[in-house]
Amino acid sequence: MGADVGAGTGSNQAWLAPRLPGRQRWVLVDHDADLLGSEGAAGADDRVTTHREVATVDDLPSLVPQHGEVVLTCAALLDLLSTEELETLADVVAPTDRPGIAALFSLSVTGMVTLTPAHPADAAVTAAFDAHQRREGRPGPDGAAAMTRALRRRGAQVETRATDWDLGAEDGPLLGRYLDDRASVAVEHDPDLADLVREWRDEREHQLRAGTLSARVGHLDLLSLPSTSLDEGVGAAPGHR
Repeated sequence: MGADVGAGTGSNQAWLAPRLPGRQRWVLVDHDADLLGSEGAAGADDRVTTHREVATVDDLPSLVPQHGEVVLTCAALLDLLSTEELETLADVVAPTDRPGIAALFSLSVTGMVTLTPAHPADAAVTAAFDAHQRREGRPGPDGAAAMTRALRRRGAQVETRATDWDLGAEDGPLLGRYLDDRASVAVEHDPDLADLVREWRDEREHQLRAGTLSARVGHLDLLSLPSTSLDEGVGAAPGHR
């Protein structure tokens, strides 16, 4: 079985299902019913059956089977979760009373952003954006690191890989959308920054149109696999980072 958490339109399933063998049953989980109702990304595969569930991370213990072959995946989600939600997710992936499941967490932002050329307002925008992600005690850009620690405490074997985005002139629409979202979140967190952020965004748009703007945005992918036995505990995977 496959479980995609924060599935949106189903892009994780669309990418993974053709790469997995045999018949598959997937549950796509998202709190947004409108996104789940859009089936454009899932594709058609007669080996795959799909169930969509409007639910949250707190509902996962009742949605993800406790036995059998299960893979859980999510993308761009860990940095949005609270500490409690991360712990719930870790309990589902690596329970302490039975073998865990395989999980792939992709595209978690790390907070590292480098825009070239630099701009005097970069630091203020970054600080406001990161503070918004950390609101109400959320780990925010430390979410992937927090999940890594939580899974390793439960005995899972965890590997991480940097999957940074390198965006340039050829990625104009994506880079523009990224800048829009970053500006919007910064102002939402601190409305007093509105004028500064507007000037920053206008200058970035000029650079974008001129083809002189590039960005490196830190992301981390995390793969979690069950320990070979429950008794091996945290020390089960020497050499894994």
